[in-house]
Amino acid sequence: MQRRCSEEFDLEQIDIAPTISKIMNITFQSDGKPIEEIVTHGKNYNKILLLIIDAFGYSHYIKSKNFFQNISKMSNNGRFYRCKANADRTTPAIASILCGRKPEVHRIYSTGDVYKSHFKSILETASEQGIKSAIIMEEKGALTFEKRIDAVKFVKERDNIIEFDDIAKEATIEAIKEGCKLTVTHLRSLDKLGYTLKAIRYVDKNVLEIAKAYGTNGLIMLCGDHPPHESKEYLVPFIVSKVV
Repeated sequence: MQRRCSEEFDLEQIDIAPTISKIMNITFQSDGKPIEEIVTHGKNYNKILLLIIDAFGYSHYIKSKNFFQNISKMSNNGRFYRCKANADRTTPAIASILCGRKPEVHRIYSTGDVYKSHFKSILETASEQGIKSAIIMEEKGALTFEKRIDAVKFVKERDNIIEFDDIAKEATIEAIKEGCKLTVTHLRSLDKLGYTLKAIRYVDKNVLEIAKAYGTNGLIMLCGDHPPHESKEYLVPFIVSKVV
């Protein structure tokens, strides 16, 4: 695509929500801008699944791409972008992804800040406009959406992060079967386990199983919330795919 932001990245996390809104014809206010190439790519699809992968850094993905076999197929068959992370921690980054505003504007730096913010996420706005929406993430974060969207599926914190992601995967498949049109899931294994071969293959397998349950009728988006904490980079992959 023609890079609108700079020669170093193709889009920012704040552009994701307005891009979703334009594809799904949702009236939504944000500071980001729709990416027209992605809008065109997804124009015939009426449901979107956004998988936010914790610590999914751009350079780490490139180096390990051969082991992300299923995700690599998605990027090769769809669209693959260098996305600027708008924060280096999970909570403000996910807030930027979902509300289309930078942290200094939305000021959501911890879970409790959500209750003080007057900005609505793309999920809340979609739900208000009759589009069935779901969130799947850790308990405290998910519960901030309670009574604001159609389906809130939380995963209790646990030491076994493999088990955490297994439950998140099954909850995502459940939301798909329930007919949710806009679904957002947070997968955390890479952040906790690092870029070991076991962790990479596990995340890749979960993405494949979710995609198979999703079928060919919708658009799948994958995005990192932030690069690994020890990294000095600011890029995360953003992948848009119709099928695996």
